[in-house]
Amino acid sequence: MLDKTELLKSIVLELKEARDKAAQAADSAKETATNKENVAENRYDTLGLEAAYLAHGQSDRILQLEEALRLFEQMEISQTREVTMGSLVELENERGENSFVFVGPSSGGLKVTCGNLPIQVITPVAPLGQMLMGAQVGDEVTLGIGKQTRTFLVVAVY
Repeated sequence: MLDKTELLKSIVLELKEARDKAAQAADSAKETATNKENVAENRYDTLGLEAAYLAHGQSDRILQLEEALRLFEQMEISQTREVTMGSLVELENERGENSFVFVGPSSGGLKVTCGNLPIQVITPVAPLGQMLMGAQVGDEVTLGIGKQTRTFLVVAVY
């Protein structure tokens, strides 16, 4: 089966790439914001101001990604029979389709591929994460999504 050490490496690599892209975007926005050609000529000329806001947002994103990197790099791999932080969980939906989720400390929604398997990071505070915490193989969890409910069978916990 999948090596969780390799999975963590994949997650860290994806977060580093996202951080580097955000840094490039922030640098570009800062350059645009401070370029003499972008000095406002009237109150409707907002290119420099908009670029400054974008640079600030990208800087905040970099800080978030660095914190996520720190959390994943410090994460210890555990082997338990129930879903906990750091569990890789194989789920089967009502249609018999299988998917994999990794319970991480942050970066919910991040998708990585490891061992040719698509894996989505979820957090314990996400609705699915809340339902899965403490679940074991064979347990069913039901998740309300709007007016619909989705049921998942826990096939495996790694």
